[in-house]
Amino acid sequence: MSNYPASVTSSVRAHVYEGGLRYHAFREGKYAFPNDEMEQNRDDMKHTMSLMLCRGQHFYAPIEDALNAGGEVLDLGTGTGIWAVELGDKYPEAQITGIDLSPIQPNFVPENVHFFVDDFEEDWVDPVDKYDYIHIRHTMHSVRDRKLLLQRIMRHLKPGGYAEFQDMHFHPRCDDSSMTADTPYALRDMANYMEMGMRALGTELHAILTLPDALNEAGFEDVTTLTHKCPIGLWPRDKRLRLCGLFLRTAIMDGLRGLSRRPFLGLGWTQLQIEMFLVDVRKAVMDAKFHTYFTYHNIFARKPLGGTFSLLNQPRLRDEDNDS
Repeated sequence: MSNYPASVTSSVRAHVYEGGLRYHAFREGKYAFPNDEMEQNRDDMKHTMSLMLCRGQHFYAPIEDALNAGGEVLDLGTGTGIWAVELGDKYPEAQITGIDLSPIQPNFVPENVHFFVDDFEEDWVDPVDKYDYIHIRHTMHSVRDRKLLLQRIMRHLKPGGYAEFQDMHFHPRCDDSSMTADTPYALRDMANYMEMGMRALGTELHAILTLPDALNEAGFEDVTTLTHKCPIGLWPRDKRLRLCGLFLRTAIMDGLRGLSRRPFLGLGWTQLQIEMFLVDVRKAVMDAKFHTYFTYHNIFARKPLGGTFSLLNQPRLRDEDNDS
């Protein structure tokens, strides 16, 4: 915050309140979801869930040597900063920078971790070819100009550096007959309305699905996708997946009002209509007979070493978890 003039600092630290929820004030309205205590708890739950799905790995890109050698890392949409802080603890030689619209990061962090309040969809002041690794998680659904963002990431990565993107495909799926295309399921209805509402606000809820092709078009190489099935609830037999399902179910239940408010208002719903609809969504999420899951996508890609970018790379797909 010391990088901001005093007149800007107060406005950056301010918040906007709507319908009992708190939102960021810096670039007001740019991000559709709250930043209050409930949402921060949800962010930390999603972090724990993501690590459990990935069996403790904070990243999949082959960057460990660079981090041990003092590499530069940029975490876009860092949220509470928990991923950046843990990475800084794990790799004390690396330099970790986290950027977010909300000043909700802790004050006491490792010496190699720094946070800034900024909008990563605006022009970047960083030098070209600065970063060894750029990370973005649970945020692509809110990026308005994905093509421009990928161009900036390409420009500011070092040759041979990696970008990594992690996000859920927020559409419930099922591998047995507990949910079919004809089964009434309010969470699936909510996902459909969320997709329409986010599009009305200028973003794409399922942006992660088109990202591999977009990375190839932007000139990245070795585009690789790994997927995990994250259960919604406690229905799996596997203990690790049951815990993942508990975290995801809790994150959904705790966040329903904040997740739905602005996207649904963008569709012309009233607050009363939203609350009445969420009654059925809560019942569906807590109903143990549905063996549903979201697919967690982890995509990483490399900036070419040379100056000529090949557009002929084909994305590689790996399915990490079939045990849910």
